[in-house]
Amino acid sequence: MLAEKLDAMYVRYSSNLRYISGYSGSNGMTYISADDAWFFTDFRYKTQSAAEVNNMNIVVPEGKDLVAAMKETGCVRSGARVGFEGNMLSYDEVEKLKSTFPDCSFENKGMLMEELASVKEPIELDYLREATRLTCAAFDELIKEIKPGISERMLSAKLSYIMKELGSEKDSFDTIIASGANGSRPHHSPTEKPLEKGDLVTIDFGAMYKGYHGDVTRTVCLGKADEKQREIYNIVLEAQLRSLEGIRPGMTGKEVDAISRDIISAKGYGEYYGHGLGHGLGLEIHAEPRLSPAYDKKLIENQVVTVEPGIYIPGWSGVRIEDDVIITKDGIENYTTATKDLLEV
Repeated sequence: MLAEKLDAMYVRYSSNLRYISGYSGSNGMTYISADDAWFFTDFRYKTQSAAEVNNMNIVVPEGKDLVAAMKETGCVRSGARVGFEGNMLSYDEVEKLKSTFPDCSFENKGMLMEELASVKEPIELDYLREATRLTCAAFDELIKEIKPGISERMLSAKLSYIMKELGSEKDSFDTIIASGANGSRPHHSPTEKPLEKGDLVTIDFGAMYKGYHGDVTRTVCLGKADEKQREIYNIVLEAQLRSLEGIRPGMTGKEVDAISRDIISAKGYGEYYGHGLGHGLGLEIHAEPRLSPAYDKKLIENQVVTVEPGIYIPGWSGVRIEDDVIITKDGIENYTTATKDLLEV
């Protein structure tokens, strides 16, 4: 806040709220100044906030809007310069703040919280390791369920059940099961299409532990892989392994992305690799930093990122391989244990 020349920060978006206060409910907000910190929620979360929120004045107004309650406390001093999450709040929410506190100036600091949260503390790294461990353990169990005739949607349901049975709080995101030609769609939603012998099947999924997300992708072949399937798989695997070897703190996301992109392009498939190499992980499934051609910021020790190159050929299929890694002082720690051999199931 000092660096941004702010007197206070207003935080409402759920994952940022959890990061800054410990609160995991669905309705709450904080107002943090140099002198104090205030947390506001409604009656439904009175007991929960008392148990979860640390080192903040907790206010649970009766029959009042939370912003109105914030005004009543007097915590917002006249003339304050207040930052807010402009990339998360609605226009109406910001207008409400401005009309309730007309003597204050409100400044969009949308990335301030994301950048703070991108560098993980030791306990956060432990949570992320466990989320990925659960994810990989579920994949090992799922292999037994992959067979001709099962639909993409049913396989997705089985995977969700397995992850929860192993200890996941919930799915990190809507699981992607893309078989056959559907594999050419990087974010395909599972359908009733049955898996068929000869299909490549891309599985992108994640378990959640204490609010932190796992995110792993593996591509398997239903039956014996043919020459082209094996060729594409090996290109993507090489791009991923070389990227993992090349990551260092101080590199930009653009520089890391270029490692994989150069390999895939040199093999003649550059036009079929249309997304970035990876993204940050934490209390959000897509967070800072990014590994992409448009990201010029430098990577920092203890950030956590996915590394997930892919090739997607319309009318044919696709391959993606994804690991979750911690950026260390001299490289990475890869805590993704699921095999990257091309499984022929």
